Amino acid sequence: MKKNIIFFLHDLYVGGAEKNLVNYANYLSNNNINVKLICLSAKGILKKNIDRKVKVIDLNKKRLKNSIFPILKIINKTKPDILFSSLLHISLLLCFFKKMNLIKAKLFVRPSNVILANHISTKSKPNYLIIFLTNLFLRYADLFFCISDNIFKELRLFKVPTNKIIKINNAIVDNDFYKKSKKPLKNNKRLNKTDYILSIGRLTEQKNHLMLLNSFIQIKKKYKKKLFLVLIGEGHLKKNLKNFVKINKIDKDVIFIKNLQNVLNYIKSCKLFVQTSLWEGQPNVLIEALLLNKQVIATNCPGQSKKNLKQFKNCHLLKINSINNLSKTILYFLNKKKNNLKLNKTINYLINNSSKIILDAIKKN
Repeated sequence: MKKNIIFFLHDLYVGGAEKNLVNYANYLSNNNINVKLICLSAKGILKKNIDRKVKVIDLNKKRLKNSIFPILKIINKTKPDILFSSLLHISLLLCFFKKMNLIKAKLFVRPSNVILANHISTKSKPNYLIIFLTNLFLRYADLFFCISDNIFKELRLFKVPTNKIIKINNAIVDNDFYKKSKKPLKNNKRLNKTDYILSIGRLTEQKNHLMLLNSFIQIKKKYKKKLFLVLIGEGHLKKNLKNFVKINKIDKDVIFIKNLQNVLNYIKSCKLFVQTSLWEGQPNVLIEALLLNKQVIATNCPGQSKKNLKQFKNCHLLKINSINNLSKTILYFLNKKKNNLKLNKTINYLINNSSKIILDAIKKN
């Protein structure tokens, strides 16, 4: 008899958690598991990536608070064996259901980001309510898939026992990984002829794009060759970032690109890949850049630390997370002759390998 699993997402726009859960869902649906995917909104470019065997349920809601009773109703009607969540707010809701005995299904949680660094920020008011609720309810999940040492430590702080934690890497590499990286850049003739620095991620506070833009202003004054900065992603800060670029008169050198189904060719063609995050879980696009043997420059932050990335020789983590240090580091690598590094092994990040760990856990539960 087939087991039934329900995955939960806010939407299907490109993000690390979203890409991983879609990859898991596709794999499981082709390995004798009935898979449903509940989305608050099923809009987004990742919808094209979902296998036909996966049933997508669109709640058509903007906020999670408006989805509480529809989610509970679907769970109790379909009676799944497993529930799987990666985003904190949804995970806490499902943990609350477990605590109150409102659902019988086993609950699997894969935290997509470090929690404390996410909600205790120096740039905004700490969200103590989320931290309180996490401490109160998170432990009621049955199993956790942990993607970094930082997340493991936080789970232990939130009183999750070690026998409920399974370490896992992100599901990144499929059979067409290198093939997709070689596709030509469409509608971007400028980038085919000119070097560019690339950064990919949601245009939110977490990704800290202003640090990169301020560094780029300094770089343009010192680097004599033509150079673009390409930012791929969407988010609520897009208008603010575009205004910053215009005010500082670098709008001809900074290119904003919407979310793309394939970013591997942009990564493969870039001069440098830069990520200035304030915190991470296990950064998908950064690892994609490393696996494609690109020189990567990144901030040293929770979830994106030397310990987590020590196996990659082409990853330079900043010793000091400052605009000046980032500018100097980028200039150094722009002027440095390219080293012929050995290709990084992709086996640890194969979609099939990570997904099989989840499949094995489903069979045991």
